[in-house]
Amino acid sequence: MAESQRPSRQYAILFLLVLAPFFLNDFAFMASRTAEQWLTADYGSKAAALALIAAFAVLRRPALASLPRRGLKAEALLLAAVCALAILAVDSMITEARDFFPEELILFRYPKIDQPALYWIDLTFGLALTAVAEEAVFRAIARDFLARHMSGTLAIVAASALIFAAIHWSHGIGAMLTALFAGAALMALYMRTGSVAPCMIAHYAVNAADFL
Repeated sequence: MAESQRPSRQYAILFLLVLAPFFLNDFAFMASRTAEQWLTADYGSKAAALALIAAFAVLRRPALASLPRRGLKAEALLLAAVCALAILAVDSMITEARDFFPEELILFRYPKIDQPALYWIDLTFGLALTAVAEEAVFRAIARDFLARHMSGTLAIVAASALIFAAIHWSHGIGAMLTALFAGAALMALYMRTGSVAPCMIAHYAVNAADFL
């Protein structure tokens, strides 16, 4: 029995490790005083997660298996657009209701990027890095890991959405609620299309709309 449990135990440890940069980077965010410091922490945490995926086959396999073998079908692109619009609509409604959420729970706000070059680097490379890293971890790997420990699509969608919401802990309740919906919508998109690429497109579009 002990022998058969070892791969599962190793996977659980590695799953927690690949989640860790997304939870811990908020401490670095809160300590940041400039956009440069925040972006360094942000890019570093995403790079650390991708490095872990590259280093361990148990993480690398589901991440690579989630990539499309051929080009994306029109249906997948349409669903990505619908998913992004739905997330933005929910985000707008939650933003409108911000007075209902305690301000003191917002521990970090994104500093303004004053340098035009840095702004465009973040809007292109930075947001793409975020979309790739977070979709690889919170959709591809999360689905593979959770499916080994629970049954039912709704359970997997709900659990992954809760984890995704939790990594936004320093941004306040409103941001966590938006992330909860986004996590569920993106996981549903992944499970519907069988590819993480539409999720990356939708994720990038949502973040770009927020930061423009």
